Amino acid sequence: MCDYALGRALRKGAQHARVAAISNTANELSVLNDSIETIQKAVDSSLMIHLFVDGRYGTCSTNKADPSGIDKLLDDAIASVRLLAPDPFRKLVPAELRYEGDPLYSAHRGSVDTGVKKAFLTGCAASIWGKDPALISITAGYSDYRRWLHLADTDGLNCTSEETWYSLSVECAVRGRGDARPSDWDYQGGIRPEDIGMGQGNPCKCAASALERALAKRNPRKIGSGRYQVIVENRVAATLLSPLIDAMSGSSLQQQNSFLLDKLGKSIASPALTLIDNPRRKGSPGYRFFDSEGLRTAKRTVIETGRLNTFFLNTYHALKMQMPPTISSPSLLFVKAGKGNSATFAGLIKNGIFVTGFNGGNCNTATGDFSYGIEGFKVENGQITYPVNEMVMTGNMLDLWDRLLAAGDDALKTMSWQIPTLLFDNIEFAGL
Repeated sequence: MCDYALGRALRKGAQHARVAAISNTANELSVLNDSIETIQKAVDSSLMIHLFVDGRYGTCSTNKADPSGIDKLLDDAIASVRLLAPDPFRKLVPAELRYEGDPLYSAHRGSVDTGVKKAFLTGCAASIWGKDPALISITAGYSDYRRWLHLADTDGLNCTSEETWYSLSVECAVRGRGDARPSDWDYQGGIRPEDIGMGQGNPCKCAASALERALAKRNPRKIGSGRYQVIVENRVAATLLSPLIDAMSGSSLQQQNSFLLDKLGKSIASPALTLIDNPRRKGSPGYRFFDSEGLRTAKRTVIETGRLNTFFLNTYHALKMQMPPTISSPSLLFVKAGKGNSATFAGLIKNGIFVTGFNGGNCNTATGDFSYGIEGFKVENGQITYPVNEMVMTGNMLDLWDRLLAAGDDALKTMSWQIPTLLFDNIEFAGL
């Protein structure tokens, strides 16, 4: 189908073309308390065609595989592309930068019977349901997907990947003071069913952890505005890293909507931050050999002891900015580990805040100014103590990361951004 679409695109007047054939299969189950709430299955496939016609560029897609349907789609699409303004920066991936190699498989070969999934999920919920009088509800969710992708273009690109992912999530709501109903969650994931405990015969750790976390959030207090030393938990630390990555993206940089626009090669964080994109670490989420246009991935030190080394540029934005292409986006990010975790860092703090969640807020990509609602715990004299809420963490991203004191060694292996617990100094908080 891909070969047919490429050949017909050239015969119909395109000078170049790229196709992406995608097939996805996904399953979801959820349990509420002691009964199945939802069972869903989705199967979809599509062919995305990128057309380069007379210096112009456009895309079209279809989920039909018959030649006549593809011919009609190409006729209409090429006629439409010819109406667009010229765009000389749209090119196929150069041969020296594209991926050439064996197909990439990061997939579980077997399948899991629906009955097995149901038994696993109901057993997970049953492990805590009815065991604590404060527990109001437990929602356990299972999901799996298999994704197959093939990329090809008229210059010789030809690459394939297949991946699977299995996940288990549990959320618990408990009775708090008055009408309060605090809740919290836990999560496990991996490329195989056994990565989330299926077939292992072990107690459901996710359920016990989610309940414990929810119970710990009961009866929060308000504390005064001011500057505090801050611990940011590994589960949510990516929220603070995301604005940095967005500001490194080609779209933000090319539109001059980035607070990192003139920072390449300069210090943007404290020496405690080293960030590495390592897409070829097999068995991890984000493992890939090529991006969405066929650019070859490579291990890169994005930030080295605080200095910004690279931007994320696909071929289009690289040409517009007259810079070499790198990759369209990061794949598998690691913050270089130090030593410690939340308890270790708390032992260093006399008066601080342990952030375990962010509730809304935003960051201005152009300036780096941010404001995030938080939930977490007060840290006093080296101990994580009572829960706090109704506070907002504010500041500027460059100033925030310059105040990074340490990174822990407890990054979660189930995330494509593996960020450990982080310790910051003297961060502004406002009480509501």
